[in-house]
Amino acid sequence: MATEHPAIPPHPVEGYAGTSSSGFAAEVAAERAIAQLDYVEDLYRDWNDGHRTSGGAASRVNAEFDRIRRELGDLPGIIASPARLRIMLQHLTKTLHPGVLNDCFYQPSTALCAKRAKHAGRPLPLLTMCLTCPNARRSSVHLPRLTTARAQAQRPLDAPAGLSRLQTAALTTHIADLDHAIAELTATGTPDA
Repeated sequence: MATEHPAIPPHPVEGYAGTSSSGFAAEVAAERAIAQLDYVEDLYRDWNDGHRTSGGAASRVNAEFDRIRRELGDLPGIIASPARLRIMLQHLTKTLHPGVLNDCFYQPSTALCAKRAKHAGRPLPLLTMCLTCPNARRSSVHLPRLTTARAQAQRPLDAPAGLSRLQTAALTTHIADLDHAIAELTATGTPDA
């Protein structure tokens, strides 16, 4: 799954030695739910403004955004009800795991991380599986981070200190995956709706 997004608080954790009767955990959970919905609304508005999206879940999520836009009549010059929009987007927060390089709209049946963990029977490092996972969706918010990740992956290849053949191959493959993800978001022409 994708790494937690920095703007969304982490999952609440009860007290160190047990549960809290103060309701603090419930307050944190409520704030997290609001932040998740704010983020999904930002994704919708980014898509509605015509920005590109990519990744395995892009067509599924974009189709849902399109359905919502049709029902709301959210077209240029028409102001859709913000409260109604949030209600219609709420269900997307149940599977959303915001990430740094992409967001995960988690579906267990297609998740690469879930499939790999089942075969080994234990947690394994998943490295760049999210870039090619059917549950991943990238948008304009991810582009600067993808560019930074690509530059960071290139540095060891440019360094005078030698890397092993396997390290070089792994970094080269990772850079190619990042280049592909960046190209999908920066391609010219009409974005996929």
